[in-house]
Amino acid sequence: RMAGRFAEAEAEFRGVLARDPAHRDATYSLAFMLREQGRTTAAAEAVATWWRKAQPDADDSLRAIGFLVECFAHAIAFNIAVAALERWPKDARIAARAGDQAMALGHFDDAQTFLHTALTLDPNQSASWLRLSHARRFTDAADADIAGFRRAAGNDRLTPLTRICAGFALGKALDDIGDMEHAAAALRTANERTRASVAWDAAGWSAFVERRLRERIVTASPATTFEPVFVIGMPRTGTTLISTLLDRLDGVRDRGELNWVSAVYAQLRDLNRLDDSQALRACADLIQTHMRRDDAPARFYVDKNPLNFAYVDFIAAMFPCARFVYCRRDVRDTALSIWSQHFAHEALAFAYDFASVAQVEKDHRRFMQPWRERFGDRIIDIDYEAVVADRDAQLRRLGDFIGVVQKSDASRSPTVTTASVWQARQPVYRSEERRVGKECRSRW
Repeated sequence: RMAGRFAEAEAEFRGVLARDPAHRDATYSLAFMLREQGRTTAAAEAVATWWRKAQPDADDSLRAIGFLVECFAHAIAFNIAVAALERWPKDARIAARAGDQAMALGHFDDAQTFLHTALTLDPNQSASWLRLSHARRFTDAADADIAGFRRAAGNDRLTPLTRICAGFALGKALDDIGDMEHAAAALRTANERTRASVAWDAAGWSAFVERRLRERIVTASPATTFEPVFVIGMPRTGTTLISTLLDRLDGVRDRGELNWVSAVYAQLRDLNRLDDSQALRACADLIQTHMRRDDAPARFYVDKNPLNFAYVDFIAAMFPCARFVYCRRDVRDTALSIWSQHFAHEALAFAYDFASVAQVEKDHRRFMQPWRERFGDRIIDIDYEAVVADRDAQLRRLGDFIGVVQKSDASRSPTVTTASVWQARQPVYRSEERRVGKECRSRW
């Protein structure tokens, strides 16, 4: 019945658009409905078609770009942002969006151009400072961008968030050129400012951990043969790198960092239905729909949200064929890499204090112990250091674990939108020892 209602609604919306292709409300009603069904390609096409025909204003263009990004249509979003910037060359928001999407697509020279434009028009485009710092590796202390990061971080006329982002950007750039003492100082200040504005609920986290470790989700597994792959572990342990390696295997599609698991878990827990197999099946169907989408089909779909380490039993209850790639890295290197980043997600508010990072690292190992005992044959460990030493060997291990081989077009560049956007396309570090300096590393 639901499928029939969707079909009727789709026909109605398309009928309206056939008469009036510039009808905004009909377009977004159709697009949201298509996205709800996992038809993100069709949803993106609907909004892109409307934008070309309606010639909307700058605010509606930004809304369209934002929707396209949510549909993972980064190339279309980039093209529209570039075209919109031609119409409104003084709009810093559109320039920033163009820079964001250029970064996601790996067009780093274009990204720098657009991000410079955005920051010239409006220095309070806070995230653009971070994007600019990650668009290349710095080699010269006299680089004009480094001077710009320093000025912005110290400018009390800019917003607190802008100064924070510029501070992290400065730390990254100084680290690139080997000025570890000043990089550490910049990052220390940026982390202190972030802690003052973003509160980490340590007590709430501890309560969640204890509750989750006591829970037993033992309902009969939903009858599904869907085979998702979940890349888990602490942030900055190589989860993006591993997901891009998995995407090089035949029949595997990397879907990036999704937030569905924690969301549906929270909903079922609030409804007291974690032991309800019917509810689990409904959640599994929802996640499967949004992992499959409506592009070319694959056998395996990858979710690289590292914090899913807290939900392995829940995932296994929904997907009896799910597999888990557990990423590990030297704990000090991991802590320092986390502390050196600015994250937009509130779930990562622990990142700005070494003690909080240490607590989450300890708790994540507490989660992994029972998961290994219960699901050990479905979990493979991948060490970051082993990937650095021999990436091809680890790719073969992943292929053997999944049961597939490397595909012929494995050289294509992935779309990356996390903090690892630059690193995912670069040679990887063997250790964080050269980064930020021994002074901070020794604190861990």
